[in-house]
Amino acid sequence: MHEPMERFRSVFSEPKPVIGMVHLPPLPGAPRYNGAQMADIAEYAISEARKLEETGYSGLIVENFGDAMFYKRARPETIAAMTYVAKALADAVSLPMGICVLQSDAIAAISIAHVVGARFVRVPYYTETYVVDAGLMESCAADELRFRKLLGSDALIFADVHIKHGYPLSQRPIQESAEDAVHRGLADVVIVTGKKTGGPTNVEDVQKVKTQIPQYPVLAGSGISTADAHILLGIADGAIVGTNLKINGDTESPIDLCRAKELMTVIQGIRQQEGDDQR
Repeated sequence: MHEPMERFRSVFSEPKPVIGMVHLPPLPGAPRYNGAQMADIAEYAISEARKLEETGYSGLIVENFGDAMFYKRARPETIAAMTYVAKALADAVSLPMGICVLQSDAIAAISIAHVVGARFVRVPYYTETYVVDAGLMESCAADELRFRKLLGSDALIFADVHIKHGYPLSQRPIQESAEDAVHRGLADVVIVTGKKTGGPTNVEDVQKVKTQIPQYPVLAGSGISTADAHILLGIADGAIVGTNLKINGDTESPIDLCRAKELMTVIQGIRQQEGDDQR
């Protein structure tokens, strides 16, 4: 087994791991923050994480999704709030946890991960320059790698390529962007998404990326559902899911246990089939 896959399997031992999103409500300082106590926000996050744990998901990513419109780099109050919630999650559930600080604050994410013992970070804009609603997002890979080294952190870096809601200035084929993300940006895992939150991941994009970097873990990062899980997980090494687990498919609603169980039943069938094929 190649080293990148070994690192990935050290966090997720089961085949085709599927990671659930814990989308946080607006945090202090955000435009829609309603004065909620941090203890209540943490309890909500814990209840979401426990649903993922109960229904058999492989891990979770905690993200400040409710903080729109996002700063390019998070402010201190956001980092403090996310650290508070992440520590509560680490104490309450045993799932491997990742940190994603929007818009794309890799330094804040690795800091929180190191403090609370999270196993990985997700960085939406890791290499290349993107045009997004907040302006231009430039590569943060060099700073992130050096900061991780400085901290002595072993958190894996999950890097998106051609991320949803973003448009790369280079306009290169996605597989070339993915190759640079791992070979120049030294990312541990690559994520391929659709065009928007909850939007379906293009199967051809996943195939192109996996073909280009077969020794690296490649995840389908958005829109996986009972309808397309067999196709996507037939190529990708795993997936990240958020919107399709929520009540009525609404990203900002709580996780619907029935929807979570339904998708996990399909995923378990895929894992079983893969195990049978390998025998």
